[in-house]
Amino acid sequence: MSDKNGNSRRKGMELFEITPVIVGGDPMSLENKIWVTRQEHFELVRFWNRTIGDLRKAARAEE
Repeated sequence: MSDKNGNSRRKGMELFEITPVIVGGDPMSLENKIWVTRQEHFELVRFWNRTIGDLRKAARAEE
């Protein structure tokens, strides 16, 4: 697979959605994809898990 500039995947890199679908990211848009290292992937997943958790708590508080 290639990134939006036609660069092929580098060994040890993972394709990550910049904005997850659950919060409005486009799963088909190449502008919503980035190649990251495994460590960056872990950090991004932690960030989005916290963010989505906070959004869910806020939504429940409004009910």
